[in-house]
Amino acid sequence: MKARGFLACFLLGSLLRSGWGAPWIAADWRGREPQFPPGSLFWRTNEFRRCPVLFRTVLEVEGGPIAYAGFRARAFRYAFVFLNGRQVASARTAGGEGPTEPFEVELTPFLRSGANVLILSTEDEGFALEGSVVHWDGRRFRFASDRRRWKVQKFPPLTILEDEPCMREDFDDSQWFPVRVVAEQDLEVKEDEVRTFCQRLEEERWRRWDEDARWRLQMLAEKGFAIVDWEAFGWAGAERLPRWVVEMAQTALEAPNKPAGWLHRLAEGLTRFVRLSDQATNLANHAVGLEALNAPQRDVEACHRAAQALFPLLKRMEAALKGGDMERAMALAGQGEGIVRQARSGRFLNDLCSALDNKFGWLDTTALLDSDPRRWGLRLASPAQLLTSPLSPAALITLQGRELVLEGWDELPPLRVYQKPPAPGPVCAWLPLDGKVVNRRPEAGGLVYDRGRDGDLSENWALLVCNLAQGGPLPTQVVFLHRPLRILFQGSEKGTRAVVVEFEQAGARLFLLRPLKEWRGLLWMARLMTQGPLDEEQAQGILRQCRLWSRALLNYPITFSETFVRAPGERWALLVADVYNYLELRDEWGTQPLRLAPLPPLVTYGLMGDYPGLQVVSKVETLGSWGIWGDHLAAVGQSHVVYRVPLDPFPRFGGFTAFCFGPTDIGEPGSLTEIQAIRRTGANSFRPQHNQTGERALRTLRWCLEGGLQHVFNTDEKWVPDIVEHFRTLAEQCKDLPFDAVAYDLLNEPETRDPHAYNALIRKIVRAIREVDKTHLIYVETIPPWGLGAQPFPQAAFENLRPTGDPLTVYSFHDYEFRLPPRWPNERQDIRSILVRWIPAFRFSIDHRAPIHLGEFGAFEQTKEDIYENRCALTLMLDYFRIFDQFGWHFHYYSNRGTVRVREDGSLQESLVQEAFRRYFARGTFNLNRR
Repeated sequence: MKARGFLACFLLGSLLRSGWGAPWIAADWRGREPQFPPGSLFWRTNEFRRCPVLFRTVLEVEGGPIAYAGFRARAFRYAFVFLNGRQVASARTAGGEGPTEPFEVELTPFLRSGANVLILSTEDEGFALEGSVVHWDGRRFRFASDRRRWKVQKFPPLTILEDEPCMREDFDDSQWFPVRVVAEQDLEVKEDEVRTFCQRLEEERWRRWDEDARWRLQMLAEKGFAIVDWEAFGWAGAERLPRWVVEMAQTALEAPNKPAGWLHRLAEGLTRFVRLSDQATNLANHAVGLEALNAPQRDVEACHRAAQALFPLLKRMEAALKGGDMERAMALAGQGEGIVRQARSGRFLNDLCSALDNKFGWLDTTALLDSDPRRWGLRLASPAQLLTSPLSPAALITLQGRELVLEGWDELPPLRVYQKPPAPGPVCAWLPLDGKVVNRRPEAGGLVYDRGRDGDLSENWALLVCNLAQGGPLPTQVVFLHRPLRILFQGSEKGTRAVVVEFEQAGARLFLLRPLKEWRGLLWMARLMTQGPLDEEQAQGILRQCRLWSRALLNYPITFSETFVRAPGERWALLVADVYNYLELRDEWGTQPLRLAPLPPLVTYGLMGDYPGLQVVSKVETLGSWGIWGDHLAAVGQSHVVYRVPLDPFPRFGGFTAFCFGPTDIGEPGSLTEIQAIRRTGANSFRPQHNQTGERALRTLRWCLEGGLQHVFNTDEKWVPDIVEHFRTLAEQCKDLPFDAVAYDLLNEPETRDPHAYNALIRKIVRAIREVDKTHLIYVETIPPWGLGAQPFPQAAFENLRPTGDPLTVYSFHDYEFRLPPRWPNERQDIRSILVRWIPAFRFSIDHRAPIHLGEFGAFEQTKEDIYENRCALTLMLDYFRIFDQFGWHFHYYSNRGTVRVREDGSLQESLVQEAFRRYFARGTFNLNRR
């Protein structure tokens, strides 16, 4: 394969011509060069013969800030550079043969104090290298391809290099081979050359990082997401954040001609501040919640101590950020993060506004409680800040000017019309005046209320009433913090077009909400609410709701922490305490605030359906209705509420799907390589799609079993003569295997049948399996988006899916709506988009007491994005995992065998999808409560 004499002469001649100064070193196998059999991957058997050859050294770096560090090198044909287990550079020969052109690598951001493992993977003909590490205080040391400091070893084809122990500083390489000098040269890379190319590479790096920082600052300022280490943390939008944080981010985005790296440092400072601030709040909440759950006192005290240490530190960090002292801000962030790690050591705590294994918990969306007037179809035509908390049915509006203009009423689609013509806009307003509530219709000019004429409102609210009989929506309540001057209705041919509320000064604040979530006697309500004078006795129920929210919104819940413990004596249940944080407000009437700790709407939805094992522990009161979500239940006068959550009584499974419908796609040696790679990510399941029942299928199953993976059979019915007998055959062969060895995912994307025929077939298959196998899980898919009866997806798909009645059935769907874009989150989509789309799946899970399986998602490798370079793959995957964790979902990422690739050196490179899997499974949340 190699003409070594020719290559050596070619190499030496090339070196002499180039005038390269560092010695060229190569492997010295001494007649004992390791030999390995060819590697196999997927259906490609014994095709991978190239073996990675790794050259290793350790750089000892003294403490203190580094001014620059890097090296220049040439290698034979290609080189992959790793520092401390991370690939940091690569180079290739343009023509595929001979040495590469000199290439330069910056090490500055990757070095750490102490031992640093530097590895080059290249041909055994080797490389030449020389560089420097220079500290700001003038200390420096040179390193090069020195025969005494380098060792070499060969590895089998398809080795995942990043997993190898040699990447760690404590690895003993004494059994590795020495290197030999091919060509000695006395010339060195000059120090000023190292400094020059390191500065150039640093400038290029800062430009990339600043581009990332611009996106991070935009997401912080516009959507409230703090993106830290490529994970997005957020809740309720940017308006919940300290105003100075948002303004600093906005100012930075508009600032011209800032030095390289300035945006990156600011983005790091602001996002880490927001993240640390949330963690401080979260720890304080956990101290309250854990005490309410009678958790060990040491856990309560650890959370309390950490929160108390963090709050003054955050004040100092805020001052440093405002003063532009980024170095001090970063140092304080590091201290704070250390406090958080210590507090969480040995105990699991949810993040702020997140949950684990609670399918009934809160969602970061206003869709459940319908709190965003923009979702109603209305527009704020006056400049204002809008805070819409998912924990409340109301939106808090802070006006920039002196008036609120709420328009779009005449564009609302009318609901059921009993009285023509349709008129969806407000026709009158309920106003508290002189201790009574009066019904006021607009005058000819649209005036409804004038403080100079009518006097002050005697309470802090007004109700904008539409005529339900003319297709109008339920009424809109305005809860004022400042006294209004005037209320006007602006008309159009279709009735009221806009509502205008004027104030004496700019900056007034108010809430908008729909206090009634359902009508009771629609035509009776239409007459009651629009007739004058108002019959307060008959309107007591509506007035009670208006007065409830006129007080409760003065303690406006904006964030929460969910603490939990195992329910005493029970394996499959948790006790949960939701602890709320409130924006405490005062109005100009001196209204007495009312604090509520509400049960999440999915809890009340489950209670309405008598979900087994779902129980309220705290004393709660029924305060009204959440409409389709059941009663509005809350602990009154409390900041937390406790309830019992049942768990699905078996473990979760998660991993990868692969398209394996070719005849040699499974059962080959390459299948074993694939299975081993999946297991190394931490996953516990593999879903190879195929129609086989013979030895290839069973061999793949055995390999999964030996590797600790559940094997999921998944079939394309269109190519199977008798699908019922197909699964009966599989069940006969698998019935005696352990529970976690096998699952049956019945039909892949059943597009050919209407829902009734499909549900009937599913019941037949389930009966056939259960006649012989009563142990293993069954996954039943919805009809895919392009199938009959599946639109709008996934709502219609779940509505047309009938439960099997089998207690070990998990209900599945596929969704590729959220693939990898250039940036995630972005202006158009984020985790809230996913949550809203999947509400039908959450409801189905509660309605039918069953877990959900996202059987296929992702397929990032089929987009235009590079899943080895676009680190937003991490951000999007971690958003997916956060949802899976909260709702206890099973999942299989659709890889299409594209999330790994073979490098030129013969090693197997994993994508950022695998990195996301590793990061997720390393956290230990998966099946934490099911062990």
